[in-house]
Order: sequence, then C-alpha cells, then structure tokens
Amino acid sequence: MTAAENSLGEHEHVGPRGTSQGQPWWAGEGLRFACLGCGRCCRGESGGVFMLPDEEQRIAAALGLSVDELRKRFETSRWRFPSLRERSGGECVMHGSDGRCGIYAVRPLMCRTWPFWPELLESPHAWAEAARHCPGMNEGPLWTPEQIAAVLSEHEEYARALNEAWNKEGEPWSRAFGNC
Repeated sequence: MTAAENSLGEHEHVGPRGTSQGQPWWAGEGLRFACLGCGRCCRGESGGVFMLPDEEQRIAAALGLSVDELRKRFETSRWRFPSLRERSGGECVMHGSDGRCGIYAVRPLMCRTWPFWPELLESPHAWAEAARHCPGMNEGPLWTPEQIAAVLSEHEEYARALNEAWNKEGEPWSRAFGNC
C-alpha cells in the first residue's frame, strides 16, 4: 500500500487498485455482465489473443487442421506469445462474416474470460471505457466479487502457464499482453 493525499490534505493508505482499504473497486457489489454475442470484443483495438499449446491443439482439431497448419494460416509471432492473427482494423481472424466466432466452442481462455481481464478491472474508468464498446457490460447477471476474483486468479495462472509453455521469463501480465 502507498500513502496518498485525500481532498482534505490528509494522507490515507491506498490499495493496489485505488481503494482505501486495499480492496478492488468492484469488491463491494461485484459487476454485471452478459455476453450478447455481438462480436465487438473480437474486433477493434489491436491486441494479442494468446494460446497455450493445448488450446492450439483444440483449435486445430476443431478446424480440421494440424497444429503446424494452424500456425501457418492463423497465428502470428509479433507478440510475446503465439497469437491469433488479426485482419485490418484489429478484427480477429476467427471472427466470421456472420458476426460469430468460428472457434467459439474451443476459444482460448483470453476470449472465454472477457471482460474480466486484469487491465479492465484496474479502475472504474478502465471498465467504463470498455463498456462503451461492449453492450453486455453493466447488464445481465451480477458477477460476485468471489467469481471475479476467481477469474483474475485464472488469468494469473494462465500468464504463468504461457511463460512456462513458451519459455518466456519475467514480464508482468500487463507488459507481456499489451493492449489485449
């Protein structure tokens, strides 16, 4: 925790996500989200959609390809880890002309856990910015703080697994994953 000056000029302790008790800003009530299937999370701002080797295998099998063919046709190595390619405008190569994901049943963890990504949960502002583009955010069922914390824990484990699987060391999630 760090000390911060409040509006009265007094110092108070501020937690890792900008809260006075060190609790995440969403810990009080949780957050609402329901996927509407609009595909907006599959297009727009550029970023990596990373995959573990077992995710590559599932995707390749679902597409009737070998892992080598999947890599040649649909992956890029421009990011720190293997990632699905993007079309112009940041659209995922798996986003179909029908507006649906072509690998939905086997999509990587990064896609399955949208919008509960660490960088979107850092602040109310980050969440609100993402919600401007995702009509399912702030709608639908309430995700409890415990459910959200479980997704964040899954992300941390995923980052470790990616580092291990692809022999990468050290960079924190936010630097390794950029603007995903």
